[in-house]
Amino acid sequence: MDATGCTGRAQAAPPGSVPYCAAATMLLGIPDLSVTAVAHDDDGWTAVYVATGHDLQEQARCCPGCGVRATASKEWVTTTPRDIRLGDRQLRLRWRKRRWNCGNDACATKTFTESLPAVPPGARLTARLRRRLGEAVGDELMPAAAAARRYGVCDRTAALAFTAYADEQLADLDEHPDPVEAAGIDEFRRGIPGPAGSDGQPRSQWFTHLVDLGTGGTLGLAQERTGEAGKDLLKAHESTLRYLAMDLSAPYRSAVPAGVTVIADAFHLVKLANRRIDDAFRRLSYRTEHSHEDLGLPRPLHYMLRYNIENLDPEHLAIIISALDGDGDGQQIAAVWIAKEHIRALFALRITKTHVSPAPSQVRDKLASFYAWCADHQHIPEIRTLAKTIGQWQQPVIDAVLTGYSNAKAEAHNRTAKMVARTARGFASPQNQARRVRMATTRATRLGRREPQHRRARSVARAP
Repeated sequence: MDATGCTGRAQAAPPGSVPYCAAATMLLGIPDLSVTAVAHDDDGWTAVYVATGHDLQEQARCCPGCGVRATASKEWVTTTPRDIRLGDRQLRLRWRKRRWNCGNDACATKTFTESLPAVPPGARLTARLRRRLGEAVGDELMPAAAAARRYGVCDRTAALAFTAYADEQLADLDEHPDPVEAAGIDEFRRGIPGPAGSDGQPRSQWFTHLVDLGTGGTLGLAQERTGEAGKDLLKAHESTLRYLAMDLSAPYRSAVPAGVTVIADAFHLVKLANRRIDDAFRRLSYRTEHSHEDLGLPRPLHYMLRYNIENLDPEHLAIIISALDGDGDGQQIAAVWIAKEHIRALFALRITKTHVSPAPSQVRDKLASFYAWCADHQHIPEIRTLAKTIGQWQQPVIDAVLTGYSNAKAEAHNRTAKMVARTARGFASPQNQARRVRMATTRATRLGRREPQHRRARSVARAP
């Protein structure tokens, strides 16, 4: 029936074509396909009968192999490519088209059927359904199996549609990269950690992750966590890169190009100091005479020492100090704890905390206070090791305080990579995992590039 609800066609057929409904054709929205009729099938689907548009009929007669215009029609065929839903209705396209005989004897293509960019030759799905599957997995982070169930295809079809969509999107990012001034580099594990196999190779593998600290998008992924992997990722951004944030990794530090300032991540430095506190507990096997419940502490003592001192209840802080001051072992643990607080006082000068750029003299004074405390307690192995590590990374630590950069966005993307791995039920190949991770972590950048195009389209639609 036509757009008016009456049986029949809404307008006469153009010369050399079949009658079609212009309103239904516009509603369907597939370029160069004209809707000739609409009916309800017995299974609840909506059958949409379409034909090749009048403007494309001459082009459709040209052989895809040699380009020669066919003159002889062999037969009429009907194909049923699967399409997206229209509202709450599932459409079943029935495309009636010709099969042509190629008139060129030298051409390997003897016969061919009409085809369009929206429905490629031999395709069982329309181009927009394949793209919708790719968007569901790549932009909406839907598992491929869930996308396949939603759109009525098999899992492999959804996975292949995502692969084609992801390659197109990531190729555009690589061809038109934005200038990067500050980046962060980190690693995340691929697979499940485990002991080495019979060949001596470790079961767990790693990815090196390069992240833009400005936009937060992923700049690249490389297998393994070595200096060579870092060099390969940084090579494409050497001309604009000025700052590189990282944890305390010697291989990554060796990959930094000349002229790039290394930033030591504040989180990892405080985490390192907390580990030294745990090492002191293990070395001294320190225990108080009473349980933490009897002391009035909400958690065991060594857990409480990981809290920021300003976040501790004053009553709990007094109990901690009195418990640690009871003997020499507790005093050593307290000394390591105070060393950690000296590091936190140093990073409290960052602009992200104070909203004011710190003076270099303030940074030197805080760092000198830390070294002085470590010198007074150099007999404690944990403090001596901590001071040695800070000394080896002294300039990156100072630059971290002066610039305010951290590796937080890279750590956030590592979390995203782990979540993607869970929803994908594991990955059979590193290439597929890298593709899924990059699509998940560059979603904001890719959608931001599309937004101006959508705004221009809306402005054109509103024009009188």
